[in-house]
Amino acid sequence: MKISLGSISSLAIFSAVKSLPTSLIARQVETCPINALSCTPDAGGSCCSPANSRVVLVQGWYQGLGPADSFTMNSLRASHCDGRRTRWGCDPSRNYPNLDSILSVNQTLYDEMRTYWPSVNGPDRNDEFWSHEWENQGTCITTLEPKCFSNYTQYQDVYTYFGTALQLHQQHDLFAMLSNSNITPGGSYSLDVFEEAIRSYTGFTPKITCNQGSVLNEIMIYFNVRNGDQYEPTDSTEHSFCRRQSMIHFPVK
Repeated sequence: MKISLGSISSLAIFSAVKSLPTSLIARQVETCPINALSCTPDAGGSCCSPANSRVVLVQGWYQGLGPADSFTMNSLRASHCDGRRTRWGCDPSRNYPNLDSILSVNQTLYDEMRTYWPSVNGPDRNDEFWSHEWENQGTCITTLEPKCFSNYTQYQDVYTYFGTALQLHQQHDLFAMLSNSNITPGGSYSLDVFEEAIRSYTGFTPKITCNQGSVLNEIMIYFNVRNGDQYEPTDSTEHSFCRRQSMIHFPVK
C-alpha cells in the first residue's frame, strides 16, 4: 500500500502554522530521478529519498499508556538499507530547545502528540521524550533537512517529522489490524498469527518485539520512500524479537 502524505488533509500537520504550505512535505530542490525510491539504484540524492535508508515506524503497546484501543508512538527513525541502525543524532545544530513550546504553537498537533505520543515517564517528561526522538532520530532522516524544503520556514522540519509520524500511525492502525483478525487484548496468540494479521494488511512482514520473550511490546513497520513523500511498506530487515515457539500475551492496558 502506498501512502502519500500529500493526500491526507484531515490531520494536524496541515494546520501547523499559517506560514507553512498546505502540504508539509519535503520539497526537493535538487533534481531527482523519476519515481526516486529509497534503497534502489534510483534513490537519487538525499532530498529525493532518505540517504541509504528505509524509514521505520515504531509503535508500542505499554500498559497504562495512551488510549485503550490504540498503540502509541515510540519513534519514526531511519534504518540503513542493509538493516543496520543509523547513528543517533545527525545534526546538533537542529537540537532545538523547548520543543514542547515549538509544538504547542499548533494546538491540534500538540493535542495529538499528548494523546498518541506520550512518555512512559508521565506527561511532565513529554518534552524530554519528544526532544530525544527528534534529536536522535528525526535529524537523521535526510529528506527533512532544511535544504530539502523550498522556502523553508523555521521549525518546518520539526512539524513535518512529527506530523508525518502521526499520519503513518493513523494510516497503519495496528489495533484495528489485529482486531480485524480477532486478536484482542487479554488473549495470547502465536507470533505467526500476529505477523500474518499485519502482513494481510500491509503485504509485508513487520518486526515484533516482546518483553520477557512473550509479552507484546512493540511493532515496527518498515517503509521505502518514493519521491520524498510516498511511504511504501516493505519487509522488515530484522527478525521479530519474541519466542516464536511460545504464545505471545497481548495484555489489557
